[in-house]
Amino acid sequence: MRRFTMQRQFDIPPALAGTSVVLEPLTESHVTDNYVRWLADQEVIRYLDVRFRQPQTSEDILNYVRSFYGPMERYAWAIYLRASNAMVGTATIPRVDRIHLTAGIGLMIGDHSAWGTGAGPEALALVIEFAFETLHLRRLAEHNVALNHRSNFMLRRAGFRHEGTLRGAYRLASDRDEWVDGLEFGLLAEEWRAQRRRSGV
Repeated sequence: MRRFTMQRQFDIPPALAGTSVVLEPLTESHVTDNYVRWLADQEVIRYLDVRFRQPQTSEDILNYVRSFYGPMERYAWAIYLRASNAMVGTATIPRVDRIHLTAGIGLMIGDHSAWGTGAGPEALALVIEFAFETLHLRRLAEHNVALNHRSNFMLRRAGFRHEGTLRGAYRLASDRDEWVDGLEFGLLAEEWRAQRRRSGV
């Protein structure tokens, strides 16, 4: 039986390489003008919590990046396209629970030109593999606004199951009383491994 530890395993996560994307550990050097623009782009942040913390300055984002290198075990990467060597977004494991061996997972594709290219699903697959094979977690979970159809579809394609609906759980915007449902998704390590066996990976 694996013993859990409250000590951090990785100060800096490894790079994760896929076919069309590479995930590099997110550092202060990645906080560029493009990154700042992404977090002001209403199409990008429509369903992200950062929409309630506007405007985002470079210093705000730097503090966010620094938070991944504190006492809490959490991980963040910059997503790069191999073809252009351009950073197009970020991927995160915002918190690891070492008692229950669970974690959340997050993804943002900020560059519109990378939408629909498969960069998001491939980055998600790399983070899932890292969580289960390197961190030895047993469960990943994500909570989404029900209207975030693109993200919800991607999670289902990656093997996540819809585990519940949170009625009227999320406010769409801070300046109006419009409430929408939330969806809970979960993926177990054994489900993920069985899926890989079926696909011959």
